[in-house]
Amino acid sequence: MKQVPQLPPWLFMVGFIIFQVCGSLLLRVASQRTGFAFAKFFIFGNIVGLCGVTCLTLALRTQHPNLTFALCQGGAFCVLQLACYLAFRIPLRPAQWIGVAFIAAGVVCVQWTGGAAARLHPQVIAENR
Repeated sequence: MKQVPQLPPWLFMVGFIIFQVCGSLLLRVASQRTGFAFAKFFIFGNIVGLCGVTCLTLALRTQHPNLTFALCQGGAFCVLQLACYLAFRIPLRPAQWIGVAFIAAGVVCVQWTGGAAARLHPQVIAENR
């Protein structure tokens, strides 16, 4: 059986963040519309979000789940807050900006310690035998 070359996991993680943020923004636009325009943005937002979930599933194939979930979900949350601020002019209070910064710092901390956790992933252990 011919082996298909795999894309790097970070590419799927970035894809998840981009698709999730775009899908969420489309759902926000849908909430401001009525009739056919609502349905169009709602359906498109869900399709884009499904692409994000697919990217997450592909990233989970080779990476430690704790690391992958932290980077993907935390990264998507931080980017979504910035995108909402820029796209819809939804202001954040200083305490909310601090919260976003703490989440971003948490994602960085998980990444620093993620190397040891990634070595414990069952697939990595099986490949090293």
